Amino acid sequence: MFRTLILSSLLCACSAGVSDLDDLQTDADACDPRGRTEQGTTLDLTFKNVSPHINQDMFFAVTQGKERSVEAMVVLSTLDDADLHLVVPKLLPSGTSELAFWADGEPKGFDALDSTVPDHQWIRPVCPNGKLTFTHTTPFQDVEGAVATGAVFVFEIPELLRRQRVFDRYRMWLRVTQLSDDGRATELQTRAFFRWSPLVDPPGDDSTPKQRPAPETFQVGDNVLGEGRGPIDTFSFYNIEFVIDLDDDAELGGDDVVCRWKNERAPGGNTWKFNADVTACDVPNGLELDSLGL
Repeated sequence: MFRTLILSSLLCACSAGVSDLDDLQTDADACDPRGRTEQGTTLDLTFKNVSPHINQDMFFAVTQGKERSVEAMVVLSTLDDADLHLVVPKLLPSGTSELAFWADGEPKGFDALDSTVPDHQWIRPVCPNGKLTFTHTTPFQDVEGAVATGAVFVFEIPELLRRQRVFDRYRMWLRVTQLSDDGRATELQTRAFFRWSPLVDPPGDDSTPKQRPAPETFQVGDNVLGEGRGPIDTFSFYNIEFVIDLDDDAELGGDDVVCRWKNERAPGGNTWKFNADVTACDVPNGLELDSLGL
């Protein structure tokens, strides 16, 4: 069985020059890495002054050990708040871990620090209680050395929801949570997390950029740290949750569209393509799925 990987998600964009960032400092009290985290601890991540990366995709990997094996992955597509507070339930593995993350500037795709136009990259220890505060800072760090060995997760968005005005208007998130194999289907750890946000006004600009085309899939894996693999243990069982945040409160609630698929078994191979069915979706009273965004 492949090791599970997750990428927990952030967005980023950096200006080509970094001289204006030299006076920004990392919060020295952001994290005390002493102690051990229990498996399934929630990641509670706070960003400060990350405005250079507004409207950029951000990619995250939870890594462990000297070999920096990837234990979970997160994608933010895109970063819509320079001071974003991101909570990803049950993301962390047991023991001590680090968060390696990078902002995808131009050109698109992972660009290591030795490339002509490198992406901004960082590695930070995660507190045993799952809390981490990050202030945009230099110098940047090389995160390319992490090793992912699991399967890529590809969520095929139902055609009924694949409409431009839905993606131009609402935030969404996808969570893939591994279950225990003892017959109780206990949720152990979120292995993949994807968060979608419409583009926002850049800092100092009152004109919202043109929105991106509505995607057909959300993908976690094969898009981080130069690795071609992802966060899914083959043949393990997972709960899958997809949420459209209709009330824009960043929390799961009765006013949101919530789709759940339970006890789904990951196949063998390097990629798990999950074809979502809208029959698993619950909508607020009085609302129809085909009326979203209209």
